[in-house]
Amino acid sequence: RAVLTRGDHAPLDALPARSRARHAPLAFRTSRLPATPDFLPGGLLSRTTVGLFNEVWYRKAPRESRGRLQRISTFFHPLDGVPHWNRVYGRGGFVQYQFVVGHGREEALRRIVRRISARRCPSFLAVLKRFGEADPGWLSFPVPGWTLALDIPAGLPGLGAFLDELDEEVADAGGRVYLAKDSRLRPELLDAMYPRLADFRALRAELDPRGVFVSDLARRLAL
Repeated sequence: RAVLTRGDHAPLDALPARSRARHAPLAFRTSRLPATPDFLPGGLLSRTTVGLFNEVWYRKAPRESRGRLQRISTFFHPLDGVPHWNRVYGRGGFVQYQFVVGHGREEALRRIVRRISARRCPSFLAVLKRFGEADPGWLSFPVPGWTLALDIPAGLPGLGAFLDELDEEVADAGGRVYLAKDSRLRPELLDAMYPRLADFRALRAELDPRGVFVSDLARRLAL
């Protein structure tokens, strides 16, 4: 079970006449809730506490609601209203894992979800989104299909090897991992996930032959 949210972009004249959003409709403003304390114990996360949180999140959602206006930040980034929400994972932190598989590859998505469930990975608010048309960028992440995003405690035993296995399943399904959130993908899988990688590398070599502009991600993946 899950909470399903769908939305369309609202025209400017749909906003209330006195709404501040009329002056800056694309401004990123979040509601400011109390910040997460920085002294939470590292063992706070468990299947029990995560299950309890998800139960509360599910029950607080209305059974049906239509025609409501929401800020961009509320719709796309619900957790950003809680300052330092990442602290709930303790000092060990967490690994963000997000991938996408195309339409027609739903069975691969189901297999991956079943594996994550069987592995008993505690994760707050697993988010499944449907993507529309792809961007023409050579390393653009979205493709028409389904993307799943998870935040998993970094200290989970065997997590690295487990995510390596998921990477292979994603690549076999013609999908890709989101590089903007990646910190551990193996470089040998990158070509299968990003078919235009060679074009990007050729342009980079032409514009920056000495590799002046480089990141840790680029070093690890030989971008």
